Amino acid sequence: MAKETLRSALAPFSVRAFRSVWVAALSGNSGRFAVILVAGWEAFRQGHHSALWPSMVSFLILVPTMVLGLASGSLADRVNRAKQAATGQGIAALAAVGAGVCVFAHVASLETTLGAAGLVGVANSIQGPAWQALVPNIVRRDQLVSAALSTRIAQQGSELVGPAIGTAVLTTLGPGWTFITCAAFYATGVPLLIGVRSRVRPTPRTRATKILHEVKKGFSYLRSTSPLGLLFVWVTCHCSLTMATFGILPTIASVNFGGAAGAYGLLLTAFGAGSILGPLIMMGLGGGAQTGATLWVTGVLSGAPLMVVGFTHVEWLAVAMEGVAGIGQSVFMAMIYAVVQSCAVDSLRGRVASIQLSSTTGAMGLASIGWGALVGLTSAGLVLAAPGALFVVICLVLTKRVPGLNSAVAARQGALAPEPMAGAQPSLAPAD
Repeated sequence: MAKETLRSALAPFSVRAFRSVWVAALSGNSGRFAVILVAGWEAFRQGHHSALWPSMVSFLILVPTMVLGLASGSLADRVNRAKQAATGQGIAALAAVGAGVCVFAHVASLETTLGAAGLVGVANSIQGPAWQALVPNIVRRDQLVSAALSTRIAQQGSELVGPAIGTAVLTTLGPGWTFITCAAFYATGVPLLIGVRSRVRPTPRTRATKILHEVKKGFSYLRSTSPLGLLFVWVTCHCSLTMATFGILPTIASVNFGGAAGAYGLLLTAFGAGSILGPLIMMGLGGGAQTGATLWVTGVLSGAPLMVVGFTHVEWLAVAMEGVAGIGQSVFMAMIYAVVQSCAVDSLRGRVASIQLSSTTGAMGLASIGWGALVGLTSAGLVLAAPGALFVVICLVLTKRVPGLNSAVAARQGALAPEPMAGAQPSLAPAD
């Protein structure tokens, strides 16, 4: 049984194109989290140690996806998705190079740091929906759930790789070389994505005037399809309450532990380590059939550790709790990603993915600004702990919905299983 589970989990990696996209996702997202690390720290330093400015970095990186992501998702259904994803990563690499050059030229300022973060955010809004929509095009349908879980590991693993390498470069070579490292992360994925462009067939083009209609259709589909509506509300609350507090960590590191960049990087690295471990545990258990129960448990684990991190002055305990939070948040997001992918029809998967990215990243960006501003009015520990506690309360309120959610997911997956997905594109990348 264990061997069969492992074989099923690793099946997508038999497809060369999937391996390329997976590595590109790992490198690109590592670049994003390294940018959050170095730009957040530089903004904290340049902004006179105010928690508002690291939160602004998160805001500028995340919110463009909310504004531009819907159009980007519709575009991903019209053009070659691999080329669109490569374009986004290329723009992000140029933004990071520009920030590094400003440091080396001694003209770096709060304005240049925030400007680079904003350009990275625009690049992410171009790349994100296209990358997510790529996966169903390059693996077989029976590999889709395992592919969704595996790609989530790439995303979460980047939260370890990016901050870990970024912290090492930042503390030894300084911010200029850290920005160049971010650019190298992004640039690594560009040729990999370009290399699979011939394996991805664009869907038939539609008139540009229909983009708004297509987006509206995606929203209508979410509202009318159980359990997607509940999942989107839950994940939006999760992102705004438990995943929007990275901007507070520099203040926590400075106030609670008397540390500088090293303590801050250690907290992020611990979170990233937990983010890798969580999805691996889920895959080892066969993907977590009891969706509602898994979301409930990991939701509690996402919020509760933040209460400890906010108030403890014991560094090892805070690091351990960040690891637990990483496990909880990564499994929660992995389950949402896998269930949405398996419950949505293929003809609407691009728009569903773009709506999910727009709502979650937008919620994270807006909330990060709010939490950062509150640090100026009260203690950073309280601002970190309160959202985590609120999300735990939300999970407790949803306790009675868990059995119904399990049934709704099973029914939806069963309804889609007997027939080919509407509008599905054939897998163009056979196992090699």
